[in-house]
Order: sequence, then structure tokens, then C-alpha cells
Amino acid sequence: MLAARLYGAKDLRIEEMPEPEPGPGEVKIRVAYAGICGTDVHEYFETPRATHEPNPLTGATLPQTLGHEFAGTVVARGEGVDRAAPGDRVCVRPIRTCGVCPRCVAGLDHLCAALAAIGVTSPGGGLAEYVVVPAGAVHRLPDGLSLEQGALVEPMAVALNAVERAGVRGGSALVTGAGAVGMGALFALKANGVDDVLVVEPSPARRAAAELHGARVLDPGAVDVVGEVMRHTGGRGVDAAIECAGRPDALNTAIRSLAARAPVVMVALYSGPVAIDASVVRLAELALLGSEAYPDGVFERVLAHMADGRFPTDGWLEHIPLADAVAGLHDVRDARRTKVLVDIPAGGGRRPGVKSA
Repeated sequence: MLAARLYGAKDLRIEEMPEPEPGPGEVKIRVAYAGICGTDVHEYFETPRATHEPNPLTGATLPQTLGHEFAGTVVARGEGVDRAAPGDRVCVRPIRTCGVCPRCVAGLDHLCAALAAIGVTSPGGGLAEYVVVPAGAVHRLPDGLSLEQGALVEPMAVALNAVERAGVRGGSALVTGAGAVGMGALFALKANGVDDVLVVEPSPARRAAAELHGARVLDPGAVDVVGEVMRHTGGRGVDAAIECAGRPDALNTAIRSLAARAPVVMVALYSGPVAIDASVVRLAELALLGSEAYPDGVFERVLAHMADGRFPTDGWLEHIPLADAVAGLHDVRDARRTKVLVDIPAGGGRRPGVKSA
């Protein structure tokens, strides 16, 4: 089969590899679509952080088949599996956990000390024609939801968890960054009754997508964002901020835009330490919250929201072929596209040994 394999920084190869077969407790999925995520961008453009040494849970290291946002059809299952059957259309919760560390025991398995993820630090990945995953990771798609939507469940779960961490219902909110998770945060906020959402984004295409879906958009290169937020809220500030840009200036803008005792949720990936003005946090009694992946139950809530039409795909989703995966990574990093789904070929189109420039 074809797979996109990461060998090191800026070294992604589309190549042939053996087709996997499911063992006990596993299912084999014919992948239809796989998303390119900010994590993939960081792993590709920087020295790979998650895969540079064997994962303590799975032993996975480079080369690694990328792709942790994907959906497809079950084609086979291993011994003892009754959760999914051939023909089922599914998405996958990709995180794998030890189950015995204090965080797992406390019900916070998504914060497992040895956390691994299919397509990042666990063998296999969705940027391939087939993938084998633990049966417990599989979620059937409700009737009426497409496989395209299924491939978006994982990033929308990241966004929904961030919004749920903020605990805001009604009022106003600020989203910094209108990439895929930023768009998901916009949808999740509206699903939670927050109709007044301001989105900060320098990319015209991404601003247009956010505006299409009801956000008040702000170009940080053209306006004083904090001043605009304060004018919009009558000097009070927003009730919550979701930081999706992964930039120090965006985080500090979010902090300075908050109402007293409001939370900012940091869901973005940062390339290094970030300095903030702690006095602003102290004087307004603000809450700085982190958001990592998603606990149990979030996938199900995303699927329910999708079934109700609350996570639309128009205006922000684009498709590319597997052969163009490297170009897609560049497009996501440079904000030329909002969300990229890779269409996985059903055999044919073989390009073994293709290596990134």
C-alpha cells in the first residue's frame, strides 16, 4: 500500500509498505480521508519532537506514518472484536494510554504520562491506504454523516474540549487564529450558546471563512485588537478567549482582551517558552487554562453536534491527493489553506520512493 512516512525534518516520503493485518482486538480500516494537523506541521518543519526517540508506551520512532485525523471503512477485524464490523464507516480517537499512571487512574487518560497517538507516536497512521487500530478507538459515524466529516471529528474534538474547558455559555468570546481548530472553536462556542464571537486572524482567506460562519473578524495587522475588543464590549472585555494561533503575541492579546476573572484557554502548540505579563493576569484575577486533546465523551458530543449541523464544512475545507502531502504541509503552515484533507487513493497511482524536497 501507499503511505506518507516521516523520516526526519522536511523528509516526508510517499512510498510502498506492506499492508497491515489486524491482530486480536484490532480492526483494519480502508482510509478515505486524512487531515493535515498543526502537530504534523511541527513534526515536519522542526526536528521531530514526538518521534525522535521510542515512545515509552508503543516503542514507535522514526520513520513514522503520519495522520491522526482520519476516517474510513472497516474491512476486517481481529479475534475478539465485536465493536465494529466490516462495512462500518468509522472515525478514530487516536490516543493510546497506559491505563495505570495516576492521571489515567484519575480518569484523565488523555493526559497520560506515556501518551501515544496513532499517526504520531504509535505504529501506523491515517496517511496510508490502510491502517490497523485498537477496536476501542473506533467510533461509528451516524447515518447522514459523510466520511469527509468523519475525518474532521478529531480536530473538532480538540476545539470542543478547549471550549468546554472555558466553561462559557452565552456572552462573548475571542478566538485567536482561524485555522482548523480556531474554526472548530467558533462552531463549538456557538453550539454552547456564545453568539458574539470575535476571531483574530491575519490571513484574508481564513478571515473570510470565519466571517462566513458568523464571526466578527479582526485583522491584527490593521487594527488594535485589544482596543477593538474593548470598544465592542463597552470596555468590559470578552467572557473567554480560546488561543489557537500558537504565537506569543496572540496569547498576550487574548489575555489583555479578557473581562475580569475570565479564562483564556491555550490549545495551540508553541515552539518554545512564551513570556506573558503576569501583572495583567493577577490584577484582573484571570484564569490561564491549558487544553490537551480530549477526554472520553468528547468525540460523541462532536458527532452529535455534527448530526445537528453545528460543524459545517463549507468555506474552510479543501482536498488534495496523497502525492501532494508535502505541499499541503506548506499550505497549512503558511495559512494559504484553512483545513486540508488528503484523499487517499484506492490502489493505483503508485509513486514509490517519492521524497520531499
